[in-house]
Amino acid sequence: MSTEVVFGQMLIVFALMFAGLLLCKCNIISKASSKDFSALVVNVCSPALLIMSVFTTDAHIEKSSLVLFFGYSMIAYVIMILFGYFTNIVLKIPKHQRGDYQLMTIFGNCGFIGIPVAQALFGPQSLVYVAAFNLCYNIFFYTYGFWIITSDIEGVTIKSQFKNMINPGTISCVITIVIFWFDLKIPVLIQDFCTYAGQPSTLLALVVIGISLADMDIKAALKDKKFFAFTFLRFLIFPIAFISVMKLFIADLLIRSTMALMIAVPVGNMPAMVRAQYQQDDTLTAKGAVITTTLSVITITIVCMFI
Repeated sequence: MSTEVVFGQMLIVFALMFAGLLLCKCNIISKASSKDFSALVVNVCSPALLIMSVFTTDAHIEKSSLVLFFGYSMIAYVIMILFGYFTNIVLKIPKHQRGDYQLMTIFGNCGFIGIPVAQALFGPQSLVYVAAFNLCYNIFFYTYGFWIITSDIEGVTIKSQFKNMINPGTISCVITIVIFWFDLKIPVLIQDFCTYAGQPSTLLALVVIGISLADMDIKAALKDKKFFAFTFLRFLIFPIAFISVMKLFIADLLIRSTMALMIAVPVGNMPAMVRAQYQQDDTLTAKGAVITTTLSVITITIVCMFI
């Protein structure tokens, strides 16, 4: 895929985020609407977009390829966990921030950003793989991620949080894979519903990020040199190195491209949301999501040059 195509798509992503920022700054939409839009995307639009992908793709994907991709995704998460410890040591992250940097290293925005960008860059056929990667995301986030966030909270255990793994995102990933795997014939009315419900996903997801950007102190964020060193390591050096190794083992371009994008997506918003849920300081993780998403116009474009 040419650099111009990737950069053009990422510019569209940036423009939609900027539209959200302007709408918020001009008081056309309120900051409070961000929560409602997020709920709509997470619970309806993104799940529908994933399921819709198996109706609209003409590409034939082997079942063995999907199994391999799921295996690669599990390995990728283990490597990202290890890389999180590495960056904490190399950058000499203060002890009280190590959990946040670990979360930002591991849990990228493979839903809000990954789903629409994968569809735009690689076509709807890539979303079957995205569903598998998101399934891995949910497995690791609701176990390892929750352990990081709640390890010092009395009475909260990993076991007690397993019920959180049953959510629209996980369910839609499983449904997408099941429909693909068994080649199920879905009624046209349900297909149309998923199509209409999934189409607003890209716009709403990026507007939400734009609203968050409108509420951030950009000058203060730009002074955090350690954070930008982390961004350089995690969202440029690490994905490029990962892709270089993938080329040695993975010949399938769609698998390689989708995996590369999932590794390169910016910091996700789930860590900040769960921090807030437990009345913890979510400043760093929220800042990470907004800034790395803004910079992803550049970072994802550069990373895709190495696929």
